[in-house]
Amino acid sequence: MLKSTTPSRTPIYSSAPLSNSHSPSPSLDNASQAIAAATGVASWDTLRKEVRQIETEIESKLTALSKLAVRNSSASAPPQASAAGVPGAGAAAANGEDLETNIEELLEKLSRTVDAMSGHLDNQTQTNGQAPLSMTHLLQKHRDILHDYTKEYRKTRQNVRAARDHAQLLTSVRDDINSFKNGDMSASDYLLNERSRIDGSHNLADSALEQAYATRDDLDRQRSTLLSVNQRINNVATQLPSVGQLIGKIQSRKNRDNVILSCVIGSCVVGVLYFVM
Repeated sequence: MLKSTTPSRTPIYSSAPLSNSHSPSPSLDNASQAIAAATGVASWDTLRKEVRQIETEIESKLTALSKLAVRNSSASAPPQASAAGVPGAGAAAANGEDLETNIEELLEKLSRTVDAMSGHLDNQTQTNGQAPLSMTHLLQKHRDILHDYTKEYRKTRQNVRAARDHAQLLTSVRDDINSFKNGDMSASDYLLNERSRIDGSHNLADSALEQAYATRDDLDRQRSTLLSVNQRINNVATQLPSVGQLIGKIQSRKNRDNVILSCVIGSCVVGVLYFVM
């Protein structure tokens, strides 16, 4: 049976094996569009799931890093703490460095995934002329989340390092005082160590100033965002004057109805009083 068929069926079988209609070109186009659409949806769903998973991991890592910052700041408070007296100080520092490395890797991975989602939307825009609005909003949401996570990570990292430097500074001061009292350190060495501690204090002050500047920049950014929102609202109000006119007409009609109703009620009351008297 296959040998008795006409040669015209061979290109149809090789180009579109699922097409059996008498117009092969439209069916081929429809099949390719359906396959492309199905592949695009699956790719978008995969990227969305990956983004959510990475965001969950970053959230847990940031929580652990914040707890470590609080633990470091509280561990540097007792006056009797020292390099040997703080249990697990080296392990805590190593744990903090590991957390910072993991968070940086996750942030980089999240940035690449968000860029992949943006490229997917660009491909859909080139293919269909316009990307779905829901996908655009979702992409913007994940970009905002990435920005917030990056800002929170930098702030928490600065807090962790500031607490760590503060604890090391206090420990060094106590050790140097004990060594000087015991006669294990000369006056010149003590002055040199005191100078290094002053430099460490300057570094702590610089980190605090950096945090203050970052907070000021965030406040300026929020202020500009609020101003842009207010400007957009004003633009909408100016672009839609018919809404204000419609509201004014409704209000004037309500006032007119109230006046007419009051006149009718007054006329009825006067008529009743006239017939009664």
